[in-house]
Amino acid sequence: MRCIQTLLTGALGLALFAAPTLAGDAALSDPTRPWKTAGYQGQQASSAGSYTLSSTLVSSTRRVAVINGRHVIEGEAVGNATVLKIRKHDVILQSPQRQITLKLLPDIVKKQP
Repeated sequence: MRCIQTLLTGALGLALFAAPTLAGDAALSDPTRPWKTAGYQGQQASSAGSYTLSSTLVSSTRRVAVINGRHVIEGEAVGNATVLKIRKHDVILQSPQRQITLKLLPDIVKKQP
């Protein structure tokens, strides 16, 4: 009985170990990736053109933003724009044509009762 139990445990362990390999290279989703909703994407595309703000980090010692998948700081260039200001929920860029505000969260519209 003990021998069969050991054999079954070993076979189960081998099956669990080999399962991901046998399943192929299925793409795993990143659980830390920000949520993307239709309204959020639409708001970003209409107000920001080709710039997408994913996250910001604002502390007393540094300000960093992730724009188009790249970490940037104030004064650094992103495409043809320069990062002017990084704030908690938005980033201000200066392009040759205009000033662009990238918002981390979509505008919230309050409904009147």
